[in-house]
Amino acid sequence: MLCRGRTPAGSLNVNIFITNHCPRKCSFCFARSRIGLSTEQESADIMSRENIRRVMDFLERSEEYQLRLLGGEPTTHPEFLDIVKEAMDRNFRVQIFTNGMLKQELTDALGDLPRDRLSFLCNVSPQAKDTEEQREQVRYTLKKFNGRVQVGVTLTGPSMDYRYLIDYIEKYNLLRRIRVGIAQPIVGPTRNSHLATAKYRETGKFIVAMALECVKKDILLGFDCGLTLCMFTEEEIGILTKSADGFRGLCDPIIDVGPGLDIWHCFPLAETLNSRLDHFRTRRQILNYYKKITMPYKQLGCMAECVSCVYRKRQQCTGGCLAHAMNSLNRFPPRIAPEPPGSAC
Repeated sequence: MLCRGRTPAGSLNVNIFITNHCPRKCSFCFARSRIGLSTEQESADIMSRENIRRVMDFLERSEEYQLRLLGGEPTTHPEFLDIVKEAMDRNFRVQIFTNGMLKQELTDALGDLPRDRLSFLCNVSPQAKDTEEQREQVRYTLKKFNGRVQVGVTLTGPSMDYRYLIDYIEKYNLLRRIRVGIAQPIVGPTRNSHLATAKYRETGKFIVAMALECVKKDILLGFDCGLTLCMFTEEEIGILTKSADGFRGLCDPIIDVGPGLDIWHCFPLAETLNSRLDHFRTRRQILNYYKKITMPYKQLGCMAECVSCVYRKRQQCTGGCLAHAMNSLNRFPPRIAPEPPGSAC
């Protein structure tokens, strides 16, 4: 997958899945069940301009003016540049979740757009085997957009060599932030590489060490959802408070919108509890709906220890990614979620 489709916990934004085509084959991709597939509502692998406009209308009703484009690799959408321009004409700020493998002519065209209206979250995880041509595309993208780019990485094991991320930031003058996520499983039969919960504590130690090294260079770590408080000691949580860009152990619905305007809680849950965008009038309604229908699963947590955990009882931590809890059951939740009461359709 291009990048994590997830957003910071508590975010009220919507991720728009405009194409399920991706040139990479990352082992950890939690959108694997969606990449290269079309549901029965989707006549193609791309979101139509009409549906994109419907999403923009929905966001305007929700009084939210950030358009978050992802996939797959969103920049492979054949009308990508026109989509970005139209969004800006409608006063949206556009954030692109990308692997950085843009064609040079598209990179140049995007570079001519207002700098304060366009930003990038570029996943440069080392797991995929990229060609030299693809690496050169990434380098050109980073050089072109520099301070508008935040790099991100997804951990599939308890450690990694992250020095290349620091090198990228310093060489191309990128945002001095690194987005760190841990690979989560997919609910259902589709399998991907993900971080085993047995390795969470070891991974927590690594994250703290990484944060301490990065802050020496005035680089802060930011975190995807799915981390648990028990990955860290209380002392380490204090270190992250000072040396990272915030940390929470809470799970909130992210909300991804597919090409056919189907919606789901987040990508690890993409094959369960799906609903439709036109069942709701605003983002807040979707948020409240998914909070309600996933609450029973949050009581389980991602590990057996979560049931008696004091952090969970205090609601300081929701027990990691819901995908772990759902996969631990003897049957998966239904593919289609119950229709919300008083739906807008």
